[in-house]
Amino acid sequence: MISNRSVPTDSVLPHIAYRNLEEAIVWLTNAFGFEEHYRYGEPPNGAQMRAGNAWIMLKQARVGQAIPKELGFGTQSLTIFVEDIGSHFEKAKSARVHLLEDLHETVYGELQYAVEDLDGHHWLFSRHAKNVGPENWGAKVASARILTPQISPMLAVSNAGAAIEFYRAAFAATVLWRLGEGEHVVAGLSLHGAEFFLATEAPDYGTRGPAAAGFTTVRIELFVDDPTAVHRSALKAGAVERDPVREHTHATAGPNPIKRMLQGALLDPFGHLWLIGRFLE
Repeated sequence: MISNRSVPTDSVLPHIAYRNLEEAIVWLTNAFGFEEHYRYGEPPNGAQMRAGNAWIMLKQARVGQAIPKELGFGTQSLTIFVEDIGSHFEKAKSARVHLLEDLHETVYGELQYAVEDLDGHHWLFSRHAKNVGPENWGAKVASARILTPQISPMLAVSNAGAAIEFYRAAFAATVLWRLGEGEHVVAGLSLHGAEFFLATEAPDYGTRGPAAAGFTTVRIELFVDDPTAVHRSALKAGAVERDPVREHTHATAGPNPIKRMLQGALLDPFGHLWLIGRFLE
C-alpha cells in the first residue's frame, strides 16, 4: 500500500457532518485539542483535523441532512485514544463540554470518558489502563486475534534512567511501562504511538550499548512532521549532530518509490544513531 499525504491514515478515517463547519473546527480545537490539517471549498465544505495520530474528516452538512442533535439521538460513537487522558479530560471540562461519562476505568481495562459535541456527536476518549483478555470480563471470543507482525527495537544503554530522561527531553517520549530499578532496568516507551524498548546493557547476555562497543550496527529511522524541530530538540537534550536536516534526492524503484525527503542524523548520548526525517515525494 502506498502512502498519501492528503489521506494520512491506512485503517479508518471517519467523516463527520456539522451544521456549521467553521464553528466545528474552532470547537474541536478548543474542546478536544484537535489541529486543523487543511480545509477545502469557498466557503469551506470540508476539512481534515488530527489529534496525535487520530485523523478525522469534517464535512458541511447538506441541505436536508439532519445532525444527531436534531434527530434526538446518535447513530454512532467515535473513540479516540490519547496517552495523557487526565490532562485531556481536564481540557474538555474547562471547555464546558456536555459530559456523558466521567473519567473512569472499565471492566475491560480502559481509562475513559464520554462527551457530546456541539452538534450532538458522541465522542469517547480512552487510554489503555490494563491488558485484559476479553474472556476475563465475560465476553465470548468468536475467534482468536491474529497479531500483525511488528518490529520494535530494544536499545542497549549504559544507564536506563538517564536514557529515559534523554528520550523524554529529545523526542517527547512517554514511558509505557518499566521493569526493575537501579542498575538493571527494562522499559517500554512510545514516541507518539511509535513504540520501542530500552534495557541496561548486559554483556553476560550478549548486549552492549554502541558507546561501549565503539560502533553501532543499526541506524534508527524516525519519521516526524517537523524533522528540524525534533532534530533541534534532540541536540538541546544532549545529542551530537552527525548531519544537519537537509533535503535529499533519491531515485528508488519499487511499488512505493521515494524521490525527495528531509533528513538529518545525530548520535544520542548512548551511541545510537538516529536518522530523523520526512518523506516529501
